[in-house]
Amino acid sequence: MELFDKFKKGNPGAKAENRTPAAPKKQPDQDGEGPALYEESGGVTRTQAVEIIRGLSFAPDQSPMGVAGGAQDYGLIAYPDFILIFFNQDKDHLMKIEKREFMPLECMMAHVDFYASRGDFVAAANCVMQAIEGNHRELKNWNIYCVAGEIFWRLREIEMARNMFLTAYKCEDCDQKAHVLCQAAATSCILRDLNTGYGLYHKALEEEPDSLEALHDLGGFHWDVGELDKAAEYYFSVLKKDPTYYASYEELSNLFRQLGDTVWPGPFMTSFTQKRPLPPDQLAAAEQGMLSLLARQKKQ
Repeated sequence: MELFDKFKKGNPGAKAENRTPAAPKKQPDQDGEGPALYEESGGVTRTQAVEIIRGLSFAPDQSPMGVAGGAQDYGLIAYPDFILIFFNQDKDHLMKIEKREFMPLECMMAHVDFYASRGDFVAAANCVMQAIEGNHRELKNWNIYCVAGEIFWRLREIEMARNMFLTAYKCEDCDQKAHVLCQAAATSCILRDLNTGYGLYHKALEEEPDSLEALHDLGGFHWDVGELDKAAEYYFSVLKKDPTYYASYEELSNLFRQLGDTVWPGPFMTSFTQKRPLPPDQLAAAEQGMLSLLARQKKQ
């Protein structure tokens, strides 16, 4: 599954009629250039303007673009993060309105997905922060904070990523508490805060005792700290619960190889790459082989 796939809301599109008011060559506020901005245009206040256009959405790859229409006689120019708008042909009194103030949250998140899918995580981060501000920082819509965590992780802003995952966990509508806790645990380990990471992994298991993700990630945690016996125990516990959790096959293949085994790395990697589970009797034999390897290593 690609990043953000589970959170996709569909493609945004402009709901106003496309026309062609003249667009400035540069976005306002860049290098101090651009038109003067006002709180009122054509007798319409900024607050009224937001209400008039509430619910409009724009595709992020159509920028700048001009649209006009509606009984209020308005024209606007849309940029990635905001629009410039004027009313009643009052083009000398442009207003700047951030998109988070009128675009639905699902459209803002579609912008996030658009930029992330193209590897522009800086633009995606800017959009997701606007979505968070549009959410009024309420503890709901947990997926916004989870996606924000993923984006900041990609940008190597690890502390920010962890904070976002922990905020997602606190949201009252969060229905993937083990997942966001595992993400927070992983970022804690990157920050070398191993005690917090270990605690968060076990907190994930408290929330969802059958979480395969938490069990698998705990295997990785113990491997990273050199406790190979516990790592193997967690990986095999995952496959006993679900023989189709293929990520654990890959890790066990690598672990067998690290221990110098020549029998099991191939079958486990084949299961991973071909998405074909090993039969129960082979899994049991492999587990016994792992225990023998670990016992031999301890004697050395």
